[in-house]
Order: sequence, then C-alpha cells, then structure tokens
Amino acid sequence: MSTNNLTKKQLATLDAIKKLTAQWGRQPTLDEIAGELNITSKSTVHEHVQALIRIGTLIACTGKKAYLLPDEAMEIELPMLGQIAAGKPIQAVENERIISPNDVLVRADRYALLIRGDSMIDIGVMDGDYVVIQSQEYARNGEVVAALIDNYETTLKRIYYLSDGRVELRPENRTYESMFYPAESVQVQGKMVGLFRKWS
Repeated sequence: MSTNNLTKKQLATLDAIKKLTAQWGRQPTLDEIAGELNITSKSTVHEHVQALIRIGTLIACTGKKAYLLPDEAMEIELPMLGQIAAGKPIQAVENERIISPNDVLVRADRYALLIRGDSMIDIGVMDGDYVVIQSQEYARNGEVVAALIDNYETTLKRIYYLSDGRVELRPENRTYESMFYPAESVQVQGKMVGLFRKWS
C-alpha cells in the first residue's frame, strides 16, 4: 500500500515499526516504538498506530499488541463443489461453481483481526483465528464486538449494556469471568460478522 498519504509522524511511526521488527524478529510494543521515536507519551504512539490501522497500513489485532504488519493481500477464488453434512448424512451432490471468500467476507466497511487468547472458544473462536469485523460504533445487547477499553487495549467480547450505566464485556469461555467498565471507558469499534482459520 502506498505511504504517500501518511503524515510525517505516521510515516516515522511506520518506519520505526519496520526497523525494530527487522532488528528483533518481532513487532515492537508501543513503549519500544516510543523509545525509538524519542516520544515520552505512549498514548501519542497509540494514536499514530490507530491512524495507520484506519488507513489500512497496519492491521488491527486483539490484545495488548494492538496491531500487525500486513502480509501481501491475495485475491482468492475456490471451487464450490456442493454440500457436506455435519449432522445427519445427506446425499452427495456435485454442483460446481466458483465461490470467492472476498465476495462473502470483504466489504469497504470491514476488516480482519487476529485472535490471541482463548476467551471466546465456546463459540468456536480460537487462538490464531481471524475474525471479520464490520466497522461501526454501536452494538445491540449480546452482539460480539471489538471493543476498545480506555483507549488502550482492544478485546473481542459479547457486549451487554447494564441498567446501572456500566458495560459488561462477557467472554465465551466458562473459565473466564465477565469484565465490567463504566460506559465511557468502552468504545465499540465494530461487530463480528465472520471468521476464518488456517487448518493444519
């Protein structure tokens, strides 16, 4: 993706990320980026990273890392050969046509997040999966959302608005407990509309 539309500070942030990633073999934390740029405020670096995500130069990620460097995008088409039962057996019918995952999942208002952790495994969202998020700033009770907490950490949880003004972010893993925040501490960034994973 072209970097011509980046501000000087955004470009410096991106260059620092690429430089430190090449040096260390991993992506730097916000603190490490701030150190490379001689910036004392981690929140300033976070703002630049979020701007790069909105532009599409970085990919949003759940957890404290908050971002990923994108791999080169690929347009994929697969032959769609029919149906297969996951319950009672059905008659095997070959009905070949072409299905594009891009057509099914990709829209201008959607993006992907890489999942880190196991807090949503009871609905089949596993560590290492990619979830597709439809960008929006609102959600209904019970929807699975990407939520930004205190302008710092992003998490994927089921959201509930409580009568006392708090927001419950409920995991889908019976070994985890819900998290509760003042409404002003939680910003909905989008709702989950799809999922894909690499099977090995």
